[in-house]
Amino acid sequence: MKQALRLLRKLGVVVFLVVLCAALAAKRPEFLSVDNIKDVLVQISGIAIAAVGMTLVILTGGIDLSVGSVLALSGCAGTLVGVRLSGIGASWMATSGMCVPLGFLGAILVGCLCGLANGVMVTKVPLPPFIATLGVMGVARGLAYYISHSSPVQVIPGMRQIALARPGGIPFPIILMLAIYLFGWLALRHTRFGRNVYAIGGNEESARLSGIMIHTSKIWVYTLTGALAAVSGLIVAGRLAWMMPQEGDGFELDVIAAVVIGGTSLAGGQGSVAGTLLGALIMGVVRNGLNLMAVDYNVQKVVIGGIIIAAVSVDVFAKRFGRR
Repeated sequence: MKQALRLLRKLGVVVFLVVLCAALAAKRPEFLSVDNIKDVLVQISGIAIAAVGMTLVILTGGIDLSVGSVLALSGCAGTLVGVRLSGIGASWMATSGMCVPLGFLGAILVGCLCGLANGVMVTKVPLPPFIATLGVMGVARGLAYYISHSSPVQVIPGMRQIALARPGGIPFPIILMLAIYLFGWLALRHTRFGRNVYAIGGNEESARLSGIMIHTSKIWVYTLTGALAAVSGLIVAGRLAWMMPQEGDGFELDVIAAVVIGGTSLAGGQGSVAGTLLGALIMGVVRNGLNLMAVDYNVQKVVIGGIIIAAVSVDVFAKRFGRR
């Protein structure tokens, strides 16, 4: 019965996406144009990449409310590193082009440190994930405003060129997003780390008794989530040409929504990154379709909220009937 319900839910997400695309195409034929499809994929890339990490966190039975603030802090930090190094002038770093990779490295390092802080507080203190990540959310947002002096930071040309690159005609954010999802799928399905993540979310006590290092696994999960939030921040900064300290406000809700809509259970132990990608696609398609139909932005929030409620309700009903 449980297996049948899981399969039905997975198929339901796919069917919903197909029906949604067909309905929008009937209403707005330009929706299925190649350029528009690329635009949808580029628009969801930041949310989808961070959602891979959030999937890991939720699979372990946790939550991470800090990803939006980590995105802003990492993006500001990486951008500032690139700007400062490029301003050195005659130094070897500026003339050899090292400012761009070092800027990227700086951003990802900041994201990892924020994720590490989350993981340590959740496992070693221990604090509930909601409280720990809520605290880091506030700290990271404050630091983003502090290091940027509450002003937008202009991205150096090299960072923007990478974000806007189109190898083979495909925007770089799409290529990066698909590569990260492939890596996430392989890690969850074919490595000990992935099996540990599912085991911890399924029954943490049983996982502990079977010899799984619960604390180490969770710390890695939160650290990876911080790193992926940083990657999302770099994509956003590159696309916009500016990184603002207020960027990513509400981002965590979109990321969690993509994971939940994709079928990952908030109770942990059930879900997949493939489902998360479908969830992100559904959100992107809905937003794109509503934009094409010139629907008010506030109404769009209502629609997305309704979809989230429906997705969580399906999860609750599936668990209830699965126990029978």
